[in-house]
Amino acid sequence: MPTATIFARTQGKRENPALLFLHAFPFSSTMWIEQMDFFEESFFCVAPDLPGFGESAGSPTAVTFERYVDAVLDYLSKEKIEKAIWCGLSMGGYLALRMYERAPERCRALVLCDTKASADGNEAKLKRWSAIQTLKKSRAEFNVSQWQALIGENSKLKPALKSQFDQLLSTVSDEAVASGLVALATRTDSTAALGKISVPTLILVGEEDKVTPINEAELLANSIKGSRKHVLRNVGHLSNLENPDDFSEQISLFVNGLSD
Repeated sequence: MPTATIFARTQGKRENPALLFLHAFPFSSTMWIEQMDFFEESFFCVAPDLPGFGESAGSPTAVTFERYVDAVLDYLSKEKIEKAIWCGLSMGGYLALRMYERAPERCRALVLCDTKASADGNEAKLKRWSAIQTLKKSRAEFNVSQWQALIGENSKLKPALKSQFDQLLSTVSDEAVASGLVALATRTDSTAALGKISVPTLILVGEEDKVTPINEAELLANSIKGSRKHVLRNVGHLSNLENPDDFSEQISLFVNGLSD
């Protein structure tokens, strides 16, 4: 199967250092707009839509997680982005970890947000199937379930965030969501490879994250030599949307401390 051609949103000057944003499930590159606005003066910001999401075409056949990895690495090669800081949240974090296993020389530094290294166990795979069944029955019910699972209790009190959340979900088709759920269930386990990560690494996690809670972030921090962990207060799994100012500030402190 040929590598998928994907769309990527870009901001900033091409000659600046590259900062790659990898989106969460079930969203697209639009979830990173506030971070791209924040960093565009100093970085060339790149946020791809994974196959089937946002403005990237889907696949007529079943998709495994490795196709996402292939698509992003191929995009970076075609665009001659030889090295970048990779920032991935949730599914984007899974993607960054697997990309690092495949092409560590392309990574300048890692920002792993509300994510983990392990693959789905049987229970998680069955939950993915259950989510597909909910999606087939009612997209509205599926969307509500995502809001309840992904957003922290404090953030659920923000009407503007709910509107933003609904708008972001509206840009992703049922087919992309179902395909993404299957792909997530096929991802490999990156736990054994964590000790091989040799680039500066920042780990961010929401204090109220129920999907990949603080203990998962601690596992990453304990396994990645020299990494730094920061807990974002009063937010859940979608920390970049729930408190974009604190999220961006923590990344800014990290990237500004990197040597060339």
